Amino acid sequence: FARVVRASSKGSRALFADMGFLHESEPLAWDQALDSLRLVREHGIEQFLAVFRRCRHIEGDAFKWGDEVEHGIFSLVGGSGDASRSVRIALRSPEVLAELRAMEAKRGETSKAACSEGKACTHEPCTWMPEYGRWMLESTPGHPFEGVEGTAQLEANMKLRRARLAAALQPGEIAPTVTSMPLFGVPGFCEPHREPNGPVTGSLFVPDEVIFPHPRFPTLTKNIRLRRGSRVEIRRPRFEATKALSKLGKEDPIPTSQAEADALDHVYADAMAFGMGNCCLQVTMQASSLSESRYLYDQLAPLTSIMLALTAATPFMRGWICDDDTRWGQLAQSVDDRTPFERSGAPSDVTVDGDERLAGRGVQPLPKSRYDSIDCYIGEGPEVAENNDLPLVLDERHVARLIEGGVDEALARHIAHLFARDPLVLFGDRLHLDDEHDIDHWENLQSTNWQTLRWKPPPPHKGSLSSSDDGHIGWRVEFRSMEVQITDFENAAFSSFIVLLSRTILESKLNLYIPMSKVERNMKVAQGREACTSERFWFRTNISAGEGAEAEQIATSDMEPVALMTVSEILMGKGPFPGLIPLCHRHLEAADYEPATRKLLREYLAFIARRAEGKVLTAATWMRSFVLNHEAYQQDGRVPPAAAHDLMIAAAEIGEGQRPCPELVGDVVRLLPCEFPTPTETEVAAQGAAVAQPWLLRPRAGTFPCCSQAAGVNKTEVPSSDRLMIA
Repeated sequence: FARVVRASSKGSRALFADMGFLHESEPLAWDQALDSLRLVREHGIEQFLAVFRRCRHIEGDAFKWGDEVEHGIFSLVGGSGDASRSVRIALRSPEVLAELRAMEAKRGETSKAACSEGKACTHEPCTWMPEYGRWMLESTPGHPFEGVEGTAQLEANMKLRRARLAAALQPGEIAPTVTSMPLFGVPGFCEPHREPNGPVTGSLFVPDEVIFPHPRFPTLTKNIRLRRGSRVEIRRPRFEATKALSKLGKEDPIPTSQAEADALDHVYADAMAFGMGNCCLQVTMQASSLSESRYLYDQLAPLTSIMLALTAATPFMRGWICDDDTRWGQLAQSVDDRTPFERSGAPSDVTVDGDERLAGRGVQPLPKSRYDSIDCYIGEGPEVAENNDLPLVLDERHVARLIEGGVDEALARHIAHLFARDPLVLFGDRLHLDDEHDIDHWENLQSTNWQTLRWKPPPPHKGSLSSSDDGHIGWRVEFRSMEVQITDFENAAFSSFIVLLSRTILESKLNLYIPMSKVERNMKVAQGREACTSERFWFRTNISAGEGAEAEQIATSDMEPVALMTVSEILMGKGPFPGLIPLCHRHLEAADYEPATRKLLREYLAFIARRAEGKVLTAATWMRSFVLNHEAYQQDGRVPPAAAHDLMIAAAEIGEGQRPCPELVGDVVRLLPCEFPTPTETEVAAQGAAVAQPWLLRPRAGTFPCCSQAAGVNKTEVPSSDRLMIA
């Protein structure tokens, strides 16, 4: 198995981080921040240039990577036989996060002491971070994985994180890996109860208290609303058993009450929490060089929609069943800070001066939200200009400055396009910085352009280290379109596929470029109901794979260079087009990987192929069917509280391996690992500690205390092991 890189916790977190700086200070109010927006934009460009100058010559970095899983914590209301049973979000993530971090620190100290005594160092760290919602948190491996063979460790690490999170929950709480709780936004959906229409969100449905209490998050929420000039508008098509209701229009009414919202012919929501409260699955990969990172970013772009369709898992919003399957459009609308003129343009017979403090004076039309698909390729070959067919909104002065600073035009236009937006959270004590060493202003814009991919320059103090230094971090690409899955098997399979496919692309020098307008069209198609099996996507057929006669056959085939294909055809091939999964198999056979790694990856590839063929369902299809066939469903398009309760329990038990679900994963069975106490912990527990210790698994009411009971193992009979995988 590949060695796990032992970077420092700060270094490993930096490999994955994307939520921006959680600076401990009081952010400026929007009216105070306005005068500093230009400063942040201009100095953000300078800070990027400083990183570019310092790190552009990095070569030969090891392939390190890691995943990010976002989790939600839910509270069960009533038992399985209770007709009034329901489920709520549990506003306890700050407390759970503190407990998890304390648990990690305790384990780290125990392991360090054991190492100093010459004993086995068995601790496997996990990293826990806050997320937008007060019921949410994010987990990553404590250290990056290295190489494709790191995939052999991924699923076990995901299970470990699930088990540790379970240990921090109270009786009656669950944490299934689902994108969202179906009743989010329905009256009484949070525990403890709070009233909506607060000063931050102004929402008809969501109280301000659902936002994580770090000042960055409520400030981000409020400033999006203030810059926009109104509450955000989120609209999704509503599902009915026999038809989809009318299409959404550009001038749909804005409801003033929950009753008015429910009377619409679509599902309406009005707060950032409806988007940023959705959980996702992301993978960050370190490239060997600046050039390779740009190439990899471009080649992964056409895959973002394919992976969104394969992982579709969001069939509900605000207690309604939707007629589409993913979180993507919901997210884009939830953080849309564009002014009315930026959204629709000024009337032709009206001259609008705008506000000179805003990017584009707040009147330059912006085609879409700052959370959406990417708009351009950033690579270095001739295909970039040929396929960048979308107009980019940018400030030509930024482009000129970047080119003057040594950046080529393609990359300069990408950076300048990011800076066509305004920073949303400013801290008064972090305005006047050293642009050669600080990156706050760069990250302010970089981290709030939430797109399907993110190209990530090194943190300057990490990129400057030698590539052999454990703390070194290089040029990275983050794959961001996937939805979180119910099981660790699925999450590991899709994450591993991105990792394996990236190596296949690099080794075979694949050319997957298609016009960016078709990438954009694919992302819209991917959000539709059952798009994984019912829609077709633009994809390149002439991918120049391999060498010699085979490459010539592909390049000179009768197929159009870019054609519409199903997800299954893209993955498994069509005519002379070989398909991505067969290419991955070819790479597996040629590379010198451990047999166990190859076997596991073949299992993952077979599962993904079955998902594309419709032989196993997406989570969205499975969950919608669960509700439609539930005894409490009233044929009215609403998710009954009892159905939501039962669905969340089912998702938790499937994720823990306590309930089989062949509809989702076939005949795969994976059980949640137990973590066994060390002899010291056992001794402390035997002495009758007054407070339950956070490193011991606590049972969730109504389920096995842990898998050891299911496997007939006594915890106290297994000394000193950090964990035991039972499969």
